[in-house]
Amino acid sequence: VEARWLPRRSDQRVEGAMAAAVRQALRETEGDVLAFLPGQGEIHRVADLLGETPLGSGVEVCPLYGNLPFDQQDRAIAPSPPGRRKVVLATSIAESSLTIEGVRCVVDSGLARVARFSPQVGMARLETVRVSRASAEQRAGRAGRLAPGVVYRLWAMEEHAGLVPYTAPEIAEADLAPLALELAAAGVHDVGELAWLDAPPAAAMTMARELL
Repeated sequence: VEARWLPRRSDQRVEGAMAAAVRQALRETEGDVLAFLPGQGEIHRVADLLGETPLGSGVEVCPLYGNLPFDQQDRAIAPSPPGRRKVVLATSIAESSLTIEGVRCVVDSGLARVARFSPQVGMARLETVRVSRASAEQRAGRAGRLAPGVVYRLWAMEEHAGLVPYTAPEIAEADLAPLALELAAAGVHDVGELAWLDAPPAAAMTMARELL
């Protein structure tokens, strides 16, 4: 997969930069385009921007996110008919959970939306964060599943090395109340009794038990 760098200006909204990058990708590459955006709102705003000027005959824009009705998800995932192209605007759901046939190009905003639990306030909130290098490579790989592909990244090559190596495991940032309840029901009183790939953080586990 060939990487092409399209750094987004600090005063440029991600939606405008992504719409411009998608148009460039359609001009310079073949096959379907998979564009990664942080959330549902950004997906619809980019779709609106792409709809302002025709993309060319035979090009269809398809959103793809978790709350989308199944028939629309199927439409985004299904292979494009001969002579037609598809632009799939997706969240991180398309990183590894789904396979979209025909994708030869990825446009990556470099952003993701994650739920982070704060033990201090006892609540989870959604945050927009930079992706990890591992996540960026996973996204780029979607363009090279069946043939050589291209990834357009909306950050500079020099910034790539500064990304965190791996995405934090969910257990490190999630609300652990459901886990604490399951452990209590199973008779586990000390989380240290179990072998974890990543142990639940002590502060979050304490907060979860106090809440229950």
